[in-house]
Amino acid sequence: MRHPFFCLVACAGVTILPGCASYRPAPVDPVATRAQWQARRLDDPALAARLGPWLPARDHGQWPPKRYGRAELVLAALALNPDVAEARARLVEASAAVETAGALPNPTLGLALERYTQAQADSAPWLWGLSTDFLLDGGLRRRLRLQLADQGVRGARLDYAGKLWSVRSAVRDALEQQLVARRQATLAARTVATATALEQAARQRVALGEDQPQVALQAAQTLARARSDQAAAGQRAASAQAQLARAVGVPAAALQGLALRWDDFDRPAEPPAARLDTLADRALLTRSDLERALVDYASRETELHQQVHAQYPQLSLGPGYTYDHGLRKLTFNASLSLPVFNQNQGPIAEARARREAAAAHVRTVQADIAAAIDAARSRLAAAWPALAAARAGSHAAGRARDQAEHAFALGAIDRSALLEARLAALAAEQSTLAALDAAWQAEAALEDALRAPLDPAEATLGPAVGGRP
Repeated sequence: MRHPFFCLVACAGVTILPGCASYRPAPVDPVATRAQWQARRLDDPALAARLGPWLPARDHGQWPPKRYGRAELVLAALALNPDVAEARARLVEASAAVETAGALPNPTLGLALERYTQAQADSAPWLWGLSTDFLLDGGLRRRLRLQLADQGVRGARLDYAGKLWSVRSAVRDALEQQLVARRQATLAARTVATATALEQAARQRVALGEDQPQVALQAAQTLARARSDQAAAGQRAASAQAQLARAVGVPAAALQGLALRWDDFDRPAEPPAARLDTLADRALLTRSDLERALVDYASRETELHQQVHAQYPQLSLGPGYTYDHGLRKLTFNASLSLPVFNQNQGPIAEARARREAAAAHVRTVQADIAAAIDAARSRLAAAWPALAAARAGSHAAGRARDQAEHAFALGAIDRSALLEARLAALAAEQSTLAALDAAWQAEAALEDALRAPLDPAEATLGPAVGGRP
């Protein structure tokens, strides 16, 4: 009685056990991860080996570069940013689901035992049987599962591409804010020095009875505003450096003393309209978030197909063996699910509604893309004349300052008038810097709408920087 049973169990163990995976714990230690984060540096030799082949031509394949521009910082962020690493892990997770979807269901094995409590003549006391159950899960059901898993991988790739773009945008924005804040701080320091001299001169004139007390009060207010602007510029610079460090994926200390570059920062060029039209047409058809919405729609389509197919009966087969008190019997069972009380109408209706919602989402995303591109192009078009007007005003204020310098040297005006002319010129420079900042931000908004970099050096880094999978 026991011989065939144990033989079957032994054969199953020999077949199954070698293919089993073993569990190995991999705990995450916050202390270790904190130490690893604090040890990150941009001059790491391992980072140089990874980024060397992708560096722009101006770096001659050398890392670290003498000065870090948008292209260099974006490359470092793609290698170091933890958000990119997490998106990459999600992609691996989605890829593993394909193996799960393609796996065939394991059969089940059942054992039945029965023993007579009292011996009967000419019969064995035991009855035992082995039964199996094989779910017939091939054909269309398995193909639909694999198709849905493949769509999940495609969606994860598009999510990864979207994360690459968001990290790139964060690096660009933080770098631009850092450069603007540094210039603002320099102008603010010069303004504070000039306002301090003006306030001292006003107090002296009031003390000598040459001016009214409100003149000194106005000079003190000017100095207070200058100091407040200086403090705000310092805060903006510190915040921009922290944002840049987070976007790149290093601690803020790793950016101390880092030489930054932005070629033609003072001379932003308006992109050719023909190129913008081409990029806009491509974005309206292939932007990563639109493709993500299309993948979601395809997934809902596959789910609806699954639910429609699930209304049909599913067949299971179960061959078995029974030892019945001395008699050996071969058995064969078959079971079929019967759609008697429902034909899966509810899940089918839900899947169809999800498909319609996904289709509406595709249209919404495409409309949002078109609106964002139009708004960004209008914003950028308005930024150019504003920048030109600010520069014209700064040029006029500079000429007025130069005339005041000449008049002061000739003794035609006093020191207070000279200092006021200098303050006006500094204020005009701050206005020009604000207009330049607005122009670069408008270009950044257009790049985000197009999901394409407009900087030539950055555009040579490959499709990953443009948010393409």
